[in-house]
Amino acid sequence: MSHVPYPSAAVELHEDALAAQREERWDAAEVLFRQAFEAGHPVAAYDLGTALLDRGDRNGAKTWYRRAAEQGVPAAAFEVGYLEERGGDLDEAERWYRRAAEGGHRSGTLNLGVLVEDRGDVPAALELYQRAWELGDSMAAFNIGKIHDDDGRGDLAKAAEWYGRAAERGNGGAAYNLGHVRQDQGDTAAQAAAWRRAADLGHPKAACSLGIMFQRQGDQDEAAAWLRRSVEEFGNQRAAGLLADICERRGDRGEARFWRDLPYGLGAYSPRFEAFASEGAAAAIHRQDVLNKALGDGHVRFDIGERTMTVDGETYGGVTLLGSFAHESRSWLWAWANEHYRDDDPAVAPLRAIRAYGREHDIPELTVGYLDLSGFPNPHQAATTMAIAAAALLGGNGVHSCRINDGRGSAYLHLDDPRLPTDAYDPISAPRLVMTAVEVFPADHRRVVRGLIAHYGTGLAESPDVIQGRFPDGRSLTVGFTEQGLVKAITSENVHSTAQGS
Repeated sequence: MSHVPYPSAAVELHEDALAAQREERWDAAEVLFRQAFEAGHPVAAYDLGTALLDRGDRNGAKTWYRRAAEQGVPAAAFEVGYLEERGGDLDEAERWYRRAAEGGHRSGTLNLGVLVEDRGDVPAALELYQRAWELGDSMAAFNIGKIHDDDGRGDLAKAAEWYGRAAERGNGGAAYNLGHVRQDQGDTAAQAAAWRRAADLGHPKAACSLGIMFQRQGDQDEAAAWLRRSVEEFGNQRAAGLLADICERRGDRGEARFWRDLPYGLGAYSPRFEAFASEGAAAAIHRQDVLNKALGDGHVRFDIGERTMTVDGETYGGVTLLGSFAHESRSWLWAWANEHYRDDDPAVAPLRAIRAYGREHDIPELTVGYLDLSGFPNPHQAATTMAIAAAALLGGNGVHSCRINDGRGSAYLHLDDPRLPTDAYDPISAPRLVMTAVEVFPADHRRVVRGLIAHYGTGLAESPDVIQGRFPDGRSLTVGFTEQGLVKAITSENVHSTAQGS
């Protein structure tokens, strides 16, 4: 913030203050910051102001920011200006922003330009935005582009030039607006390219706009892909409705129902999730039974950073955070969509396999980050069922959940620890597993039985009335069906078959 050398004693005090702050010794840090400032280190006042603001002391923060600014710290002048602007004193905000700008502070220069533009002095604002751009602020180029754009009535060539510059520095809003300029210029290819860039930069409207564009051009597949991305990544409600319309026209009523209900509360899974989950349901239930018996129902603590979970003093590893269920809103949030985590966090990264499978097999429950489940009769159970089914893609031991946020939510953890017991085919529990699974997923009983045999068995024989499976130890499972495809009888061989000598 300043290249002026500070007294060595002040520098030492400042470093001690920063160390105390990192160690969360707040009282000691505050004293040391004050001493460092009084010893001739103006940045210490800025750091103290920031620490006080983080702790909710707005007035104390402003006092120390002012002291730092008066000693020539441009960033502190910007913070004072920002606090004054938030407090409604625009004259004071402008005065401090101007001081920050004179010190070469880019955000101070940008914000000063915004205040100047708001009071009608566009030429002065353009000059300030130009300076902020030269200091490296992409939003300044966006603002210049917007002035030239003038809602499509201005100099579109200059607007495109400046929006393009901002987009090159990663400004998604500029890329999105550039698409509109290209639309006004009649260049649909450049329009689509700009909106693709905007979507990749995280602009919340770009993917939906692309979907609408392709829909109007008659390319329904491309439209559906972009509308789905808009829903999955940005939760765009309009995109969900338009996607539902496309599914309806294709005759896929179940899929249409899912996308139409998604913004307002799902009451059923999508047909593709039903098919996926039902096939693995019986084995997943068995895996959960084995895990629950091993863990018990004791007190749970988990450490996402270490990927561990502790139950009654016993610690297990290989933890993946699947997501969480909010009991008040009755909604599910995948961990990869949670703003508190990164997609590459070790305890979240394994979920990429679930998302990839969802994309490959077109299963929206595995790709949409936030799911309102309030339409289900039991939303919490719906979340649990979904988490268990999805976790089967990760292998491992199964899923354990525990309450978080004072009971307002539940976290779902997948375990993959070799010390925990693994599931194996159990002929005694097989009939119960089948019947439980078809109660949860009643649409296709035969798929449930096939899935159980495929998971544990070595062979399958099927006729219109019967499915029979063979297992590695020689046992067999025979399931009879009604004409409607419902399970009517189950015979599970509970003893090893033995070869007879000649």
